[in-house]
Amino acid sequence: MDQTTSKVKSMYEQYPYPSGDPTIRPGFDIRLLLSYVANQRTSDKPLQVLDAGCGRGPGVLGAASLQPDVMFTAIDINSVGLAEASANAKARGLTNINFVQADLMTLEGLEVPEGGFDVIYSSGVLHHLADPQVGLNNLTKILAPHGVISLMLYGSFGRQALYRLIEGIDILSPKDDPIESRIPMGRLLAKAAEETVFKDNYWKNTYRNPDVEFVDTCLNVNEVSYDITSLWQLIEQANMKFVRWVEPDVWSVEKRFDDPELLERLQGLSDVEQYQIIERLFEVPKLDFVICGADNFAKPKLTEAEVDSSIFAVNPETSFSIEKRNQNQSQRIESVSYKVRHRESQNVTDPILAQLVLLLAEQTTCFSGADLVNVLAQSSVDREIAIEVIFDLLDEEVLFIP
Repeated sequence: MDQTTSKVKSMYEQYPYPSGDPTIRPGFDIRLLLSYVANQRTSDKPLQVLDAGCGRGPGVLGAASLQPDVMFTAIDINSVGLAEASANAKARGLTNINFVQADLMTLEGLEVPEGGFDVIYSSGVLHHLADPQVGLNNLTKILAPHGVISLMLYGSFGRQALYRLIEGIDILSPKDDPIESRIPMGRLLAKAAEETVFKDNYWKNTYRNPDVEFVDTCLNVNEVSYDITSLWQLIEQANMKFVRWVEPDVWSVEKRFDDPELLERLQGLSDVEQYQIIERLFEVPKLDFVICGADNFAKPKLTEAEVDSSIFAVNPETSFSIEKRNQNQSQRIESVSYKVRHRESQNVTDPILAQLVLLLAEQTTCFSGADLVNVLAQSSVDREIAIEVIFDLLDEEVLFIP
């Protein structure tokens, strides 16, 4: 184990990260992740997923509890966090997670399934390695040809305010001092930052974080961050392809800007150039994205001719809200809305769309495009409008094609 990895291991074993209970994170539904790329798996064996850097395991525990037919392998260098995660899995009766202590710089001790992992998930880990490029290259070697890697790395532009605080803490309390002795002064400086560099931004209330979170954020012994240029270099040097952002709206100029003249100019830029402008104008501290191998690529958009024969499912990252009013021997629907991930809730006012959303809110199995068209046809909705509604739901990511 290299010296940097040893220091990171020691820090996280003293302050096992992250705090909190098992949770359902965006970008951790396995079939949804695989739906983003064109190449499809041919095996009928259980899906194999690697959580590369699980810590105390809240993410993998949440994912495994909702996807019992998926086999998860969760690795970390932190023996304390792994022991707690394993105990939590056992207490919850989860038998589809295998916890392994392994170093992402070598992957020594990790047993790779035949054909590689279908999905590799790694959130907030690679940027703490001695060499993130080595870590990513190692992960690409154990990815199945049809597979995807879902990553979260720190965004340098979005963390500028935080880095100013960290530099101040390092002056006030030198890095060589024991972490536990640095926490009190670090908190006081972070509290002072509430009225300066942290005023009304993402980092507000950092000083209130539990020790585990505060150490990870403000006193970490090793981390790097990325802008769009360096991120693209990291991906390309691993011989991988960018597929999409976990939350595309964050990186959409159409969602971010409304001035017609400016928007027209922005739309004339390349995707990368658009992303570079967004990272400079908006606070994006985390870069959540999906990549695939060089022989794979993002799934092309559906065509109208393919709708009937395509199989759809409701996006598991979509929640629905149906408000009803009880009347004399009947009920009346007051409102229909849906929400995808952390986006704002969308109220549905169009009666055709509302009818379909009501149906989807109760749907737990896959269905064909022909089924959707036929359901709307029963309410005298012609095919052209039905197809348009289906495409709208695909664009909004309420629907996906497994």
